Amino acid sequence: MKREPVLVSACLLGIPCRYDGTSKNLRDLKSDKSFFIPLCPEQLAGFSTPREPAERKENGRIIRLYSGEDVTNAFQKGAQAVADYCLKAGIMRALLKSKSPSCGEGGATALLLEKHGVKIEYID
Repeated sequence: MKREPVLVSACLLGIPCRYDGTSKNLRDLKSDKSFFIPLCPEQLAGFSTPREPAERKENGRIIRLYSGEDVTNAFQKGAQAVADYCLKAGIMRALLKSKSPSCGEGGATALLLEKHGVKIEYID
């Protein structure tokens, strides 16, 4: 049986790539029908780990919490890298970290993946 490739926010698979240098390792994330591909759009955008946290504002911009720097374009660059990978690899399903400015619902990566028809499940 051919297993389906599924994009997973890298932090959910134990990779310490979150803004604070930690992960949200889901040890029970298993499937006989799929294989998981970990990607972190923020690292693909060139951000270091750890890094200053950022949040999505109501106007859609992504702003760093302490410095006030607008990092929307960088987040969009990371989102595009993830979307390009998904398109090339035929990935049509993703498990993304909720409440993230890139992977959370309405985040830069989530929006772009949805635009390309990728089915998304958000995980805390």
